[in-house]
Amino acid sequence: MSTTLPCKLSYPKSIWLIFGNEFCERFSYHGLKCILVLFFVTVQKYDHDTSTVIYHVFMVCAYIAPFFGAIAADSYWGKYKTIFILSIVHAIGNIMVAVASFATSISLGFQRSFTIAGLLLTAIGAGGIKPCISAFGGDQFVLPEQNDQLNKFFSIFYFAVNLGGLVSTFITPELRKSVQCFGEDSCFPLAFGTPATLMLISIVLFVFGKSLYKIKKPTTSIITSSIGCIFRAIKNKITITSEVEKKYWLEYADDKYSNREIFELRSALDVMYLFIPLPIFYMLFDQQGSRWTLQGTLMNGRIDFLNWTIKPDQIHMLNSLFVIILLPLFDIAVYPILYKIGINTSIRKITLGGLFAALAFVCTATVQYTIFGQSFLALSTNEGNILRIYNGFGCKVTVSDPSVGNNFTIQSLDVLDINYYGPVSNETGVLSVYIDPMCELKTNTLNQRVSIAKEKVSSYILQSNTASNGDGIIQLKRLRELKKLKNGNPNLRFLCDERSTGRYITLRDVNNKLSEINIRLSPDTEDQSYETPIGTYNLYVDGEYLSQTVDLLPASVNDLLLRPDHKLHDNARLITTEKGKYIHILWQVPQTLFISIAEVMFVVTLLNFSFTQAPSSMKSIISAFNLFTQGVGNILIIIVAKMNLFENRGHEFLFYAILMIFSMIVFMLMSAKYKFKSATDDHTADDENNA
Repeated sequence: MSTTLPCKLSYPKSIWLIFGNEFCERFSYHGLKCILVLFFVTVQKYDHDTSTVIYHVFMVCAYIAPFFGAIAADSYWGKYKTIFILSIVHAIGNIMVAVASFATSISLGFQRSFTIAGLLLTAIGAGGIKPCISAFGGDQFVLPEQNDQLNKFFSIFYFAVNLGGLVSTFITPELRKSVQCFGEDSCFPLAFGTPATLMLISIVLFVFGKSLYKIKKPTTSIITSSIGCIFRAIKNKITITSEVEKKYWLEYADDKYSNREIFELRSALDVMYLFIPLPIFYMLFDQQGSRWTLQGTLMNGRIDFLNWTIKPDQIHMLNSLFVIILLPLFDIAVYPILYKIGINTSIRKITLGGLFAALAFVCTATVQYTIFGQSFLALSTNEGNILRIYNGFGCKVTVSDPSVGNNFTIQSLDVLDINYYGPVSNETGVLSVYIDPMCELKTNTLNQRVSIAKEKVSSYILQSNTASNGDGIIQLKRLRELKKLKNGNPNLRFLCDERSTGRYITLRDVNNKLSEINIRLSPDTEDQSYETPIGTYNLYVDGEYLSQTVDLLPASVNDLLLRPDHKLHDNARLITTEKGKYIHILWQVPQTLFISIAEVMFVVTLLNFSFTQAPSSMKSIISAFNLFTQGVGNILIIIVAKMNLFENRGHEFLFYAILMIFSMIVFMLMSAKYKFKSATDDHTADDENNA
């Protein structure tokens, strides 16, 4: 009698090409995505809310596309052909965005439309590939002989995904900001062109291994058959009258579908039912590339000892780095501890992960409040009843207010705040103004009543009345109140009389000569304000340099006083009435760490839960539905952004944290009666149904 030992199968060589393909494809996708919002804001001149909406519409398309990719792979083209075709679509989309980023000679409207078309193709390609590539890699193994090797494949595959994201979120922001091209202070064409090049390389790597791949022909798609079963059951339940009532509504499709098909679909729907509150998590998770990046633009990324600046779209490379570190750490150390305290099921780990996401947004809100210089629950930065008077003259002014009983002196191009304690009426007593004779005005005195709003700032400016040959006559003009912009950028207004109308103001960044702001003064300039980037600027009036610099800080309210004198030096002054804090961007590390912990506990555990709890023939539809919940989460972000519910972004971040906690409570209640399935449940259930 003789025995034959089984030969150990070698690791498929084609797998390494799939790893390289996935690394390049994820580099391309994450590299494009991480700089997208700043491209919308700085180059295509969208506001922050519109930029956020477009970004998340792109994400929605990327997470709806997996349904179509899965159907095409399973029913029509097969996995290889689907990946190849959609990779080409992905690459074309990337190239279109790169072309749009340097096509500055065309109209802005056409540039925007061309970008949107490129992003749509990118989303279709990247999303359609997503459910196919890992399954295609799994097809290369012989089962059950290579079960252990298959498990290692998925671990290395997930590592390649995160490594691609890590490298791209470091390199592309560096190319965007550290390189100048085409006369601009940044180089978006290079930053977008690099991911496009990596996408082309990914196609070459994928096609190069065609002779090595095991290519399976498509079979009937479980997605299409499941949808057919659902509609058949609904139709029969409505149209067919039966004396025997079915126990479960899907059983009404038993005239066309087998008991096993109905049972598996029912099991899948039980899992999908638990997915209902989960899109809320992705409302938080996917804001790393939008709201968190915009928050980073308000922060100081300078690291002096490295002579390097962390870019606002670069800090979130820490997310991929943390995930790579945390995955083995949780398996080795954290989960054994959690098991001992009762967190020993997938549902409980998912719930705890959701709470960490809420904690991440509490940190995000705290950072936002700190930038704005507000307390955690402050609704307004204004306190008291304040009369604010700007002196627009080139000499000092004396103001007398009988209701306060004091005389106040305001220096040239300066401001005075008079705080009225206690209750105020609509008007004070007559305000007396005396102008220093050095100003050589027609009149040196003015008596005028002023209005003071309760618990607000009421602002006036002293300047010459130039209307109807009134030059040299004093006027006290009411100004509208400026508020901090909710996105945290500086708010800037120019205060001058009508003699400055038509002048051109240029603010040129002292650290980047290619970055400048150009504004033409108009008659209603005092009723207008301008959103400007944070920075220190040299000031020019009609091309002539003024001796002072202008420092615009985060969450600041600024007035630039200008005199119309022909000698411009020392005839301008920036007055910052409110300002925030210019804190370091590393303060975003805690929120990034917490969202990474949430990703490991929520996203990775949810993938495992979806795979183990789905019937063997329904794993693709569960995978596609799981990705779809992320798309729904991005739709919800768009709705909140368009509703414009909050004047302070910190309040918005707190809202998301509270919503996340509420969704986890709902998730726990919905999963209270869920019965976990084992690998043998399918066979047992099949036998029972046949009997």
